[in-house]
Amino acid sequence: MSTAHIEKIDYDAEAPGSTPSSPAPPPPLSVTLGQPAPAGMFAFAGTVLLLALYNLNAGGVDAPNVLVGMLVFAGGMAMTLVSMWEIARGNTLFATCFLTFTTFWLSYSAVLIPSFGVMEAFAATPEQIPKALGIYLFVWFITISCLIPGVIGKSLLFTALLSAGAIAVLFLACGMYTQTKAVSIVGNCLLLIMSALAYYIGVAGLLASDPNGSAFSLPLF
Repeated sequence: MSTAHIEKIDYDAEAPGSTPSSPAPPPPLSVTLGQPAPAGMFAFAGTVLLLALYNLNAGGVDAPNVLVGMLVFAGGMAMTLVSMWEIARGNTLFATCFLTFTTFWLSYSAVLIPSFGVMEAFAATPEQIPKALGIYLFVWFITISCLIPGVIGKSLLFTALLSAGAIAVLFLACGMYTQTKAVSIVGNCLLLIMSALAYYIGVAGLLASDPNGSAFSLPLF
């Protein structure tokens, strides 16, 4: 028999009458992209902690401008990346929370950066600065409060975290607006509690996200 009449066998061809098979779907991005939340929580916790310490005049520091680096790079850039990461993973709730606080940190850093001219605008009326900042913080109290319904019933830790944050910002707003130091101290103490909760959530999430398992774990509830 001539080799010209020998049909080439197609090993990839489907058998007659069979249904063509479709390729397996790719794994979801929530699996392939990993978990960015621990990094976001550490950036958030560090920024909150430094803000509270400076507000409480820790070490006798009165000028908070060293905070600008944390506000821009940790609270701003790092948490923006985490927010985009969470959006890619389809986690709208976490993405919204991280991005909301990102805008808070960046907008507050603009107040402290001289080139933005925020403080210079009040050169003729410096007595208006506390009231302006108080109103600014009160707006953020409302904004942070809007995040709380999204976590109620899903996580006690995140509910406590956002609740502490909202109440802290409310105290800070009232203390700033009325220039009442005791009220501001209460707000900054609540920020310390908020920072501790964020560090705990970050460590617990980091331990839980290790695919090889960790030496120990912390409960997330």
